[in-house]
Amino acid sequence: MMYIKREATYLVKLIDSLEEPYRQNTITWLEMFVQRPMIELSKDIEIFLNGLDPVMRTYFLNHARKLLQTAVKSFSTEIIRQHSQVGGVGEAQRVPSGAG
Repeated sequence: MMYIKREATYLVKLIDSLEEPYRQNTITWLEMFVQRPMIELSKDIEIFLNGLDPVMRTYFLNHARKLLQTAVKSFSTEIIRQHSQVGGVGEAQRVPSGAG
């Protein structure tokens, strides 16, 4: 099924965009959730999705996408790189009052 392959590829893309240790933590969570090792991430996710009932597959994909998209907003390699260049990870930039 091309749909499942596309969804698996998208999930892997989201996972791979996470900075360590968040990427490995996500894979560990996924392994606990699906109760099998994720050795070849794309292939293993695709096998998992193929084994799900269509309703459960849709439910899982909706929640996994939402969860991973939220994680990417906070923990992606690009986001962390941007914060590092601005003044350090986790440091908020203050905007002077009256600016902007």
